[in-house]
Amino acid sequence: MIAVALWGIVCLITLASCWSDVRRLIIPNSHSIAIAGLFFLAYVLAPLSFGSLTGHLLTGFLFFLVGFLLFARGMLCGGDAMLAAALGLLLCPKAVTPFLFFISVAGGVLALFSIYIKKRKPFSKLSPESWVMQIQNGRSALPYGVAISFGSWLGIFHTTGIGQKLHEVISLAN
Repeated sequence: MIAVALWGIVCLITLASCWSDVRRLIIPNSHSIAIAGLFFLAYVLAPLSFGSLTGHLLTGFLFFLVGFLLFARGMLCGGDAMLAAALGLLLCPKAVTPFLFFISVAGGVLALFSIYIKKRKPFSKLSPESWVMQIQNGRSALPYGVAISFGSWLGIFHTTGIGQKLHEVISLAN
C-alpha cells in the first residue's frame, strides 16, 4: 500500500516537472529532492515493498553518474539529470533496461514532435519562453524531463508489480 501511495505522489511530482519543463525548459531541484526524500521515507516505513536498499542506491547512483556525464558534455540539462537520478532510486537493478527503453521511446516521440513543430510552426499564441515557441524560433531543445517522466511511469509500472498492487487496491475499494 505504501509503495502505491509513493508512486501516486511521484506521478504528481513528475507531472509538475513535465509542466515546468514544457513551459520554461526548467525542472525545479525541489522536485528531484522530494522524489528522493519520498523514496527514503517509504523505504523506512515499508522496506519489504522495495527489496534491497543497496540495489536501489546503486541504480540511483548509476543514473546520477550517467546524467552527470551527459550534463558535462552538454547533452542533458541539470534538472533532467537530477530527475533521472531521483527516479532511479525507485528502481531495482532489474528495472533499468525497461526504464531506459521506455525513456528512449518517449524521447523519440518527443523528438519527432519537435521536428514537426520546427517545420510547421503550428502555434502562435504561446509564451516566448515556452519550449514550443523556442523550437519554432529555431532553437534545438527538448523538454527531456517529459520523456524521463513517461519512461519512468511505464518502466516502474512494468517491472515492480505496482500495476498488480494498484489493481488489488481498486478491487478492495469496490
